[in-house]
Amino acid sequence: MRTIRISSEVWEAIAKVGKFGETPDHVLRRVFEIDGASRSAGFRKQRIATKRMSSKVTGQEFTVTFSDGASKSWALPRRDDKAGIRRARDTAVKFAKENGATTGQVYAVMKALTEAGYHLTK
Repeated sequence: MRTIRISSEVWEAIAKVGKFGETPDHVLRRVFEIDGASRSAGFRKQRIATKRMSSKVTGQEFTVTFSDGASKSWALPRRDDKAGIRRARDTAVKFAKENGATTGQVYAVMKALTEAGYHLTK
């Protein structure tokens, strides 16, 4: 790893072509078409969702729907049935992953349950 000094104008130019979360090393590798993993630690390549997904709780039913038409619903247990909540959550997460959900979409599936009062930590 080497350190270089650059002007403010060059720094701003790098920032303009950079994407959120990229280091200057990532930007320059992309601009100069340099293959290979960056030596900058901490950032993995992120997947961006290519199809929209929604997850919602309506009454005692949990539904996950993708924009391509894939959809599935599950009956939810009582809010104090932690094992039942875990089964429903794990099944919904599996369905989401099978339909190409990104990490953020998988988290959204879990968050929808939590926001509806189906907690696993209490």
